[in-house]
Amino acid sequence: MKRALVVEGGAMRGIFAAGVLDSFQQQQYYPFELVVGVSAGATSAAGYLTGNAERNRRIILRMATQRDFFNPLRFVMKGHMTDVKWLWCESRERYPLDARALSKGAPLMVAITNMQTGRAEYHQATPDNLDELMEATCALPLVYRTPPQLEEDFYVDGGVADAIPAKYAYEQGCRDITVVLSQPWGYQKPAEKTPWMTNKMFADYPALIDTIHQRSDTYNSTLAFIANPPADCKVHIIAPPADFPVKRLTMNKTKLIKGYRMGRQCAQQYLSQFTQAA
Repeated sequence: MKRALVVEGGAMRGIFAAGVLDSFQQQQYYPFELVVGVSAGATSAAGYLTGNAERNRRIILRMATQRDFFNPLRFVMKGHMTDVKWLWCESRERYPLDARALSKGAPLMVAITNMQTGRAEYHQATPDNLDELMEATCALPLVYRTPPQLEEDFYVDGGVADAIPAKYAYEQGCRDITVVLSQPWGYQKPAEKTPWMTNKMFADYPALIDTIHQRSDTYNSTLAFIANPPADCKVHIIAPPADFPVKRLTMNKTKLIKGYRMGRQCAQQYLSQFTQAA
């Protein structure tokens, strides 16, 4: 069966996937024909597929905790609260990855949300578009002020329209899907807390407004698909334990390190299934 890896985002919660993919790389575990990433999950998947998964932990611990990336005061002054373009571009300088390797293995599909249509789009990462795609998929609405542009359209975080692209992987013919989540299993996304703010900030993009308002329903519907996939599909779930201490904007390095170690431990448990089966 065609196998896929789907990696959810979640900003700083991406430290869990960093641990998972670091373990996968160390074990030389590359059985996937398709990899789909969203937001921080896409950046981690890029490191994994180019043979430098350990960069993901370093970026989150050493760079994403800096004021250059996360700065509430800058946001008050009409700037970005989370400067994802700085984080991605600076991380490529400090912790290089070989983008050419993306063409040698499983394709990396990156989910982004079109502001005009409100729909998710899936673009294959290449050396030519990698920087633009990573900025777009990580551009959290509301806190990243300048929407990235690809060709003629503007985009926001892929997680707005499709936070866990397991259905997309299934539609691409994958029937063995491994999903790396950033929330403990059993989590359900609550309804939007400030719909009025969405309406105000994106008044020129009514389709995007509808997508944001429906985000919790879409997310929870995907979780239901993962829990009860079609009869011809097997889904493996790698999710943080219930005591996972990392939130979307956690900056505490002790908690982040704990979250990373949880990712490594869960990956080892996942891999042990195949060792025992063999």
